Amino acid sequence: MKHTHILKNAPEVNKIYTVEYEGNELYEAKILDYQGGCWAKVKIENVLPSPNEKMYKAGQEFDLKLGYYKLFENSDSE
Repeated sequence: MKHTHILKNAPEVNKIYTVEYEGNELYEAKILDYQGGCWAKVKIENVLPSPNEKMYKAGQEFDLKLGYYKLFENSDSE
């Protein structure tokens, strides 16, 4: 069953966020789709230096479970 609640501080579609996991900034990603709930479809714009950087590539698109990550809006978002 799909959740439809809107998260507090929910990401906005077409904005770019820095995605952090356990204190490590992983990548900058554009939100492609968010319709409420726990998931957002993202596209990696820029991979950042981190212990996990080889796992990601610019241009990758996937669904991100928002509860596991911190998102920080980039000031240069479109």
